[in-house]
Amino acid sequence: MSDHAVAALRRSIAGLESVSVSLGGEASFSLGHAAADAALGPLRRHALHEIVAMAHQAPAATGFVAGLIARLERRPVVWLRQDSAGAEGGELYAPGLAAFGLDPNRVLAVRGRDPLAVLKAAGDAFPRGNDPRSGIGAVVIELEGAPACLDLTASRRLVLAARDAGATAFLLRLGSSPAPSAATIRWSVSAAPSEGRMRAHGPGRPSFAVTVLRNRHGATGQWVMEWDSHAYSFREPLPVALVPAPAHRSDQTQPGRIRSGTIAEAWPAARRASG
Repeated sequence: MSDHAVAALRRSIAGLESVSVSLGGEASFSLGHAAADAALGPLRRHALHEIVAMAHQAPAATGFVAGLIARLERRPVVWLRQDSAGAEGGELYAPGLAAFGLDPNRVLAVRGRDPLAVLKAAGDAFPRGNDPRSGIGAVVIELEGAPACLDLTASRRLVLAARDAGATAFLLRLGSSPAPSAATIRWSVSAAPSEGRMRAHGPGRPSFAVTVLRNRHGATGQWVMEWDSHAYSFREPLPVALVPAPAHRSDQTQPGRIRSGTIAEAWPAARRASG
């Protein structure tokens, strides 16, 4: 990233800081999902959360990250991505982010030409100053694959930057298997069938298959989580009673059947195809 681009990034962050909202400095947050919260306990703010997903699960992973940020933060967010990020996974989509409770007006999307440029930009994205409640509240570092520059040392730098800045870092890794890192917690995310539909053949809540692969401060486990856009909370899927249809009717014409689907087809995604 050129000196001019770094200067522009700093000016943009300064603009976001001028409209930031202080939260009060709580050290933890919860998902809202009863079973997961009971197992995991309070989740750490001002730490590094790592989210891994296959490349074709980018919309689900992006929605999950947006939901996490909506749960913990009201200050501005810097979202760092590679130039090539939108080619397969799609571009960030403002209405989709808003559906997950993340105000697009407080999201600054920044591109880097390669993984090293993105990591360097992350160093400038974390707020500086004596008041950890001011400035940027969260930084998302989105990378593809397993770049050599993202080693254990690089992830430790992100941990220290988040802690010192009073912000939360999200390392979103697409199309790569888990690798050693200093992250406080590692999530694996994919889309799950949306079981909570409230009307036949209508869209249901976004639904995620979530596995905690590693947790430095608690348990691991796996859950299906729905996103409640009214409460801005993850929740356990609600059962839906299905009305048996007459035997002579096909699945396509049964009025009491609710078709299963995934987040990509049931809800405005936080990403959209780029072209």
